[in-house]
Amino acid sequence: MSRKSVTALHIEWSPGWAQAVNILTGETAQAASLSELGPILSRHRQALVAISRKLVFYKTLRLPRASREDLQRLLEMQIEQLFPLNANQLSFDFIQTHDQNAEGVLTLVAAVRTEDLKQLKQELQQAGLTAVRILPIALGAPAVAAKAGVTDALVMEETPQGLTLDVILGGHLHLSRTAMPDSDPLCEAQRTMAAARAESLPLIACGSLSLPGATMSHATPLRMLDEAPPFHFELTEDRVRAKARRTAARTRLAVLMLLSAILLVVLIWADRSDAQSVIRRGEATWARELQKLRSTRSAETAKAERAVAMQTALDRAFQPAQPLSDIVAVVSNSLPTGAWLTGLTVERGKPVQVRGTARASGDVAQFVDRLGASPRFRDVKLVFANVAKINEIPVTQFSVTGVAVGNLPMPAPAKKATRAPRRPAAGEPGGGAEAQP
Repeated sequence: MSRKSVTALHIEWSPGWAQAVNILTGETAQAASLSELGPILSRHRQALVAISRKLVFYKTLRLPRASREDLQRLLEMQIEQLFPLNANQLSFDFIQTHDQNAEGVLTLVAAVRTEDLKQLKQELQQAGLTAVRILPIALGAPAVAAKAGVTDALVMEETPQGLTLDVILGGHLHLSRTAMPDSDPLCEAQRTMAAARAESLPLIACGSLSLPGATMSHATPLRMLDEAPPFHFELTEDRVRAKARRTAARTRLAVLMLLSAILLVVLIWADRSDAQSVIRRGEATWARELQKLRSTRSAETAKAERAVAMQTALDRAFQPAQPLSDIVAVVSNSLPTGAWLTGLTVERGKPVQVRGTARASGDVAQFVDRLGASPRFRDVKLVFANVAKINEIPVTQFSVTGVAVGNLPMPAPAKKATRAPRRPAAGEPGGGAEAQP
């Protein structure tokens, strides 16, 4: 890597703590936030920013070899199955390795909470910095192993947040974890290799960590971020805006190229034309061609709008505003101690029907009040509350209905137009005045 492409300022961040290093001068600093790092930030407007291990979720899986846009859409649909948070709470990115077999390409997916990413961007803005890339700090560990001349290793470092352990297999990050600061390094190394299903790996001790039998390395994952694989955490709205800018730029370029081609042809044709009539016929010809292009553009735009509308409809159909599990959880949490559910019916476009039994009528009223106060429901009504007995113990059986907010109704079928029957006129069969007695 050339010196011109190196970003001198490297930063590791987590809420309430940050450290920075200038890889050209060796200067380091630690503080509670980015804006408090002090003189090390002077004369720097850009930085490579790494997120601490405790904030990042990792997952390795096999995916087909495809374009980045297709893999992005595939992972967006599967992200909730990979990590313990909802998709709207996570920001993620991925890298595909050279490890490929019949099951697909080994792919590393990393995710971070969107709230944490927003806080990081806010602190960067307050510090007057722009992130060249935002990536997990553990992605610098493969570069540490490569500098030590190995492709399989366990990279260890003692940091203020604890003992970090990164498993590198085949030159790629396979597992990353953080142990308590006072942990036994050799014991934690054995635990990490067992978790990674690696029997024995060379140990690399980074920074100030001293470990018997380990290869000592002055390089650390933070210092080696420049050599980390291409990875960048982005907010969903930033990714959408960037895609819109790229689309607009391509559209402007296509229009300019089209206009330039038309202008060039017209100029060449005009230069070789001797008669004014030929020029007029040529202008008419190009006007018709331009009209065809405009018609083609209008038709393609209409197709794109229909595709977007179809995609929106599919998103609404397959990604409801409230999953069934959320509705069941809210109803269960609203039950008082003396009441229990006997039935729950949820259908698209229909009110939620809740049936249950309570020890006292006051528990039913309390349940209706709690469910009605929830922002997830509206129009909560008590259908009936009947007194019954179970083993000679008086109970109250009840039924409650409510509308789940965001539960879209099914589209109503189109009604066939019916024509009202014509009334027979006087003199026609079936017509005339009513007979008088």
